[in-house]
Amino acid sequence: MPLSVLLVDDAGFVRSMLRAILESGDHRVVAEASDGASALSLKDELQPDLIITDLIMPGMDGVETTRALVGADPSVRVIVSAARDQEGAVLRALAAGARDFLRKPFSPAEVLGALQDLETPADPDPGPERRVALRLTLRPGTSLPSARLRVLAARCSSLGRVVSGMPPSGIPLQEGGAPVLDLTLQTRHSPEAAKRFLRPLPAVLDVTAEIVLEPEPEASMELSLPAPPLQGTVRVRAELLQRLLDRAETARADRDLLAAALETSGAPGSDEALKRLERSLAEIRAEILSARMVPFDRIAPRLGRCVEESAAASGREAVFSLTGGESRVDLAHLEQIAQILMRLLPRIVREGVQRSDILRQMGWIEPCRVTTAVSRNGSALVLRSGVSAPPHPKPGGLLAGEIGDLVARLGGSAAVVGDGEDWKVEMVLPAGVALVRSYLCQVGKQLLAVPVANVERSVELDVSQIRLREGRSFWEEDPEEPIPLVRFDRIPWVDADGPSLRGFSGLLYRVGPQRYALATDAVLGQADVVIRPPLNGGEEARLAGTAILSDGSTALVPDLLRLARVR
Repeated sequence: MPLSVLLVDDAGFVRSMLRAILESGDHRVVAEASDGASALSLKDELQPDLIITDLIMPGMDGVETTRALVGADPSVRVIVSAARDQEGAVLRALAAGARDFLRKPFSPAEVLGALQDLETPADPDPGPERRVALRLTLRPGTSLPSARLRVLAARCSSLGRVVSGMPPSGIPLQEGGAPVLDLTLQTRHSPEAAKRFLRPLPAVLDVTAEIVLEPEPEASMELSLPAPPLQGTVRVRAELLQRLLDRAETARADRDLLAAALETSGAPGSDEALKRLERSLAEIRAEILSARMVPFDRIAPRLGRCVEESAAASGREAVFSLTGGESRVDLAHLEQIAQILMRLLPRIVREGVQRSDILRQMGWIEPCRVTTAVSRNGSALVLRSGVSAPPHPKPGGLLAGEIGDLVARLGGSAAVVGDGEDWKVEMVLPAGVALVRSYLCQVGKQLLAVPVANVERSVELDVSQIRLREGRSFWEEDPEEPIPLVRFDRIPWVDADGPSLRGFSGLLYRVGPQRYALATDAVLGQADVVIRPPLNGGEEARLAGTAILSDGSTALVPDLLRLARVR
């Protein structure tokens, strides 16, 4: 069916190209706009069936334009256009409410195919719902694969309720070079009907589906029992909570505009009303973030079974031990972290745990302990996994192949650290958005937020206790235990003769057994802040995230682990 389309792009030749493609398919371009603000006014006036907007534009970009359009009218259909290297922006646009995306340079077949009304699922089977596991495999080389999987996941939701397996925010898992999406639906459709509906969708190479949980028969027609909670429902809620968090931040911006208007008008009682509104917005944001965060030890039983089964299969005895399991992780990331550990721990068992018969000859009768310690570093999660005893030489190849690929695709890093028989696998992985109690510190004109959980205490780095040795600075609170100082480049440590120019406020923290002192101009106190991962690796990758304060201002979250290594 022909559609009326509004084109939004700051480049006139791009709009002309899209207009020609659309009109060749009998669609009607009702107007063109060069920026997001014009699109908003034209949308209300013309009510087009579809809006196609570029992502990179002056003023309001495509993500902001999409969020504003969908916020004003949730039924509006928006498609964004993007280059191959703009996957992150496409994912943000889809999260803001875009229905699909077009890849540049444009293909007429792709553009017209995106505008076709996709067939609706056949009528579902009569009877109760069942749980169906789906796997969608994309064609190798599919452009912007994570974004394509997001679109396909939305189409899968028309078959039923997605209860687990929403696509990751980073590059998806690969199987034989092809992106793969695994999810589970609560649906009345049969696996065969699901495959018939999904196979024709764009970029889909193959679909497999199978029933993993049959509906239980009803005990009585007269007895009505509440349905048990479904595993994974919280993940669907996490997606909703992200949208609510975005709305809360939009409301905060509106509050600032309202404050400016009231200040000009001098309306009586406005200051107190604005303070109440500010407190309410802060409470809403805190409750949203609290609801989407879960403790890491939620996956501990699975990891324990993984270790025990891997050990038994290879003639070994091992048990799993977790510390720091109370660390809270964004549910959107926890399942991906679990997939990495479920592959890593069996390798640690095989390479780091000796066979039971050898241990018995050595007089060792207790099962070996495979340990994982979890801690937070800003918006990152630091995991250290290894074997506690008996010692075993440092293995090689633990992170080769798919484990290294999974860590990289999640946006993390991993290494085997330590020497000889004292080694651990150390991984730094994104933990997602979090509400974190943090120290606020001043460094020059920049505000830093350092999570309280990473800090032993705040300290004063007295002028008489700072020393320079072999080009490195130390704080000697106790001359018997000099503590390395870490800093951002702008802070001068010593003059040419060695003594400190002045003292500093600082924070004392640990990386493993080593203590470090982070020097700042001032430690201002503690506050609850929203921490998000860095968009582009931060300042030379020395940032663990960005913090949003209750007043809407921002602070940088230093990567204490990296600062300790490069000091």
